[in-house]
Amino acid sequence: MVRKYNSIERISHDEIEAHILDPDKYPLPERCQVQFKRVLSAARLLDDYPDDTHVIRMMQAKFNVSVSTVRRDIALARQLYKSRHTFDWDFWQAWMIKDQLELIRECKHSGDLREWNRAKKVLHEIIGERPAASEDPQRMQANQFFIQINQNGQTQSVSLGDARNYSDRDKKDIIDNLYQPIDEAEAEEIMET
Repeated sequence: MVRKYNSIERISHDEIEAHILDPDKYPLPERCQVQFKRVLSAARLLDDYPDDTHVIRMMQAKFNVSVSTVRRDIALARQLYKSRHTFDWDFWQAWMIKDQLELIRECKHSGDLREWNRAKKVLHEIIGERPAASEDPQRMQANQFFIQINQNGQTQSVSLGDARNYSDRDKKDIIDNLYQPIDEAEAEEIMET
């Protein structure tokens, strides 16, 4: 089954792989074959020339195309071909997941439950297991919070749990003491501590 696409970006991974393995049996559409040759050539050149400007010049000389076309082919080559140049693994995985989701959708609509279940298993293998999160050892420790109360020049630290157990009258006294105005000397002392 050959689909009519204008770009190899729209062709599934399986169709491209089948074309690479047996181009006579699984040909790509004519327009895609030309682009496929350019992208494959760009991938090979990127292995030898890490600077894009060299690759652009050689691609323009070989295929007689514009700079923007060569840049698109280089970007696609980086995404599709795993080699010594920068490989975008996340894009490749996202592309495989997208293809697998389309296969799952097609199998479900056609009623082929056996292929549907196989496709779900393959999708699980592509995605993989959820990585184990490293637990913060201090997260489960009990944290104590203290409120410092200054009464009559004496500083007293009261834990938040103990403050909750105070009577309403004691809480009101604490709040009144917290909001008392202070003079400049007390403000300087607070700022220095």
